[in-house]
Amino acid sequence: MFLPNWSFAHMKRDKPIMLILTDLDDTLFQTRRKCPSGDGELTPMSFLADGSESGYATTKQAEFMAWLNNGVVVPVTARSREVLGRVKIKQEPAITSNGGCIILADGQVDKKWHAILETAAAVGESVQDVYHRMTAGLDAETFRHWIVSENGLDLYVVIKDNVANGASLDQIQASIPEGWRVHRNGNNLAFLPGWLNKRDAVRYLIAIVRQRDGEVPIIGAGDSHSDVGFMDLCDFAMTPTNSQLWKSVIKESNWC
Repeated sequence: MFLPNWSFAHMKRDKPIMLILTDLDDTLFQTRRKCPSGDGELTPMSFLADGSESGYATTKQAEFMAWLNNGVVVPVTARSREVLGRVKIKQEPAITSNGGCIILADGQVDKKWHAILETAAAVGESVQDVYHRMTAGLDAETFRHWIVSENGLDLYVVIKDNVANGASLDQIQASIPEGWRVHRNGNNLAFLPGWLNKRDAVRYLIAIVRQRDGEVPIIGAGDSHSDVGFMDLCDFAMTPTNSQLWKSVIKESNWC
């Protein structure tokens, strides 16, 4: 079962009955640099491997998360399971690595989903091959890069610019492999194979939830273009008004 020992049937009706599928970074918290000034006390939410603080929730975000916790919150994140472990949020169930791993409510990996991705990954150019081709000759002082893997399966490529504005990533971004997707956020550039995305993992989850819990409302929350795919599958969508996603919405509106 996808979510063992978890069901809306046993939740009290004096609380919102809802499933919240939510991105983390720049949705529920962000780096100190991105925190708006004068927005109250900051709550540390994420940490680096050495234990130092890396992400903070504003007072408004902390209150928002308290409200979300009345329902069942499932992180849907680009973070690997290891990196998710350094976030102050419930870890199971969760979707990590841009849909590359589904963690069950008992902390185990969904083996069926993993097998689906293994089969898909066997077709076409491997993540390893793309990684070596994309990073060959990159200056080590300017860029750092790695492959994100889960449970022995290579999933996607990350290239980061050590310069704060990330301008030197423009040329690399333009060389996206055929059939792959690119996600850009400041100085962070990710190349994802066509078989990997949050949308497919969320679709898999929702199908199981619908079969068991019927028409429970499902909310999708995210901040970036890459989150739209899974938010679109939900009944309601939420995004911060300072997000990449919302800015693209109001850009096309003549009501703002």
